[in-house]
Amino acid sequence: MTSLNIITVAGKQTKIGKSLSSYVQDALKETLKKFFKNFINSSVLFSKDTFNFKCEISIHLEGSIFVKANALSNDPYGSFNLANEKIKKRIRRYHRKLTDHRSSNSKSIKYIAANEYVLKNPEDLGNKEFAKDPIIIAESEEIIKTISVSEAMMLMNLNDQSAIFFKNSQTKRLNILFKKSDGNIGWLDPKK
Repeated sequence: MTSLNIITVAGKQTKIGKSLSSYVQDALKETLKKFFKNFINSSVLFSKDTFNFKCEISIHLEGSIFVKANALSNDPYGSFNLANEKIKKRIRRYHRKLTDHRSSNSKSIKYIAANEYVLKNPEDLGNKEFAKDPIIIAESEEIIKTISVSEAMMLMNLNDQSAIFFKNSQTKRLNILFKKSDGNIGWLDPKK
């Protein structure tokens, strides 16, 4: 599969000038070239958040490896620089594991298809409405990967997720990793 190296820069209800777009593309290429010769694509989205600019970066490195980060600042360049620093830190921290994952990925990774539902928060509704059935506001198809706990932790951090659901490659059971309010990582591994 040939890598495309496409970087898309867009604004959500805000205009993006040529100089910002050029700056973002050059900086992201510089960030990635140290660790990766190629990547599939990257998208950078700028939006307004009250009085600040929000920058969301999503990079599809290869296969099922994504790196995501976002940041707020009072100007778009600042928000991009902060988000880009998060990306650099994550890639630097996980580069060895990503390289190991790439070599071990030559064997096929097993996936389980699943549906993901986003439910309306019952506190936003009255208890009467939620008592019967939860209100589904979004639905999508997801995959549950068969990976090790350390790979799950790496993917959770790279994707800036607060939780990840996976099939443990050692125990063959479904597991959940999640960020706790105290900053630690929780791991649920059900008994047989």
